[in-house]
Amino acid sequence: MHNKKIIFLLALTAAVTLSGCGSKKDTGSDAGSSDNETVVTEEATEAEAKLEPITPSDYLVKDVSDYITLASLDNLSATQNAYEITDEMVQERIDEERYMYSDEVEADKAVEGSVVYADVTSSVQGSEGSENTESTFFTIGEEDYGEEFDAQLIGSSAGDELNFSISYDEDAWFDEWIGNTVDFDVKVTAVYETVIPEYDDAFVTENTEYTSKEEYESALRETLEEEYSQEGYSETIDSLFNSVMEQSSFNGYPEELYTSCEEEALSYYGQFLGTDDRNEILEALGLTDEDLDAEVLDSVNLRLTVCAICEEKGLEVTEDDYISAVTEDAEEYGYLNPVEYEEANGRENLVWTMYQDMAAEFLYDNAEITPVKASVDDLYGEEIVEIESEEETDEIYYAELETEE
Repeated sequence: MHNKKIIFLLALTAAVTLSGCGSKKDTGSDAGSSDNETVVTEEATEAEAKLEPITPSDYLVKDVSDYITLASLDNLSATQNAYEITDEMVQERIDEERYMYSDEVEADKAVEGSVVYADVTSSVQGSEGSENTESTFFTIGEEDYGEEFDAQLIGSSAGDELNFSISYDEDAWFDEWIGNTVDFDVKVTAVYETVIPEYDDAFVTENTEYTSKEEYESALRETLEEEYSQEGYSETIDSLFNSVMEQSSFNGYPEELYTSCEEEALSYYGQFLGTDDRNEILEALGLTDEDLDAEVLDSVNLRLTVCAICEEKGLEVTEDDYISAVTEDAEEYGYLNPVEYEEANGRENLVWTMYQDMAAEFLYDNAEITPVKASVDDLYGEEIVEIESEEETDEIYYAELETEE
């Protein structure tokens, strides 16, 4: 397990996880079936894909004033970060795009930047049962297992067998390695060089919809401006909600609301860790029951606040609003139909997201917003770390908060 304490930065009430889109099954008739039978089958498929009737307000907390005394929504104010889009940011996005079209070419020896595939056996000196063997890969320079580990791989070739030991301090990747010496047996199975295409007009015309570097860079800048404008808006919305919540008073909550928010949090965590077991999730994230309870209560209080705002200001999501939004999102994200999208994301979650967005728009439109110039460097000041679960071999990155004791 990684030694750093990880706390996900979630907007639990607004998280909509986009799962892989489904594929339409063959509804053609078997040999000997009539055309009429085929038409009936297609009509039945369409009927099955129709969203069930819904009254969105049914998902709001009833008698919400029993649980919250809402602060005044008058005279709210907040700042909004206006992030500067620099030439360096555009170039970074270009480099990311180029990397997407890179190729791995087999190489004789590993150098900085090489991808080394290997069977790795590690064991902590003096610790019985600590031996672990895995088939994995390393990009030299990323220092997954530390700078010294990468240095041992430089110059290696396919078929080489390396034996070395490394003493780790508190920055070790795994808890078990902290303050210990780890013995490694590494059998290199392949070495590849990453070949990234040159950035020129030919790259642009071959891999994008644009005809020149200038046109492409202008489009990238516009995309970045839109992305960071949305980031600034989201931050301001968070600030406004927090301001209202801090000035409101809370008096408990419906038990079913707490249960729903807790299940949503555990489900969100669990999908990345490959488990739905509460204890396994908490252990993997280094969280206590108290940590999880605090996260859930934040979500509960946010939902109570959203309900109170919507009730006081008469904000309502209609059935037509819901159906229209789900239908549009299903099409945008490549789902077979709105029903599939709803099943993948959860009706309750989708309804709550719409109400939260509606409350957010009200707060934003009625608050005094002051733009403030900001740097993207300030936004991404947190360290990015990698977690690898036993069930999932994909690399997943999370923002890390280092809490002070």
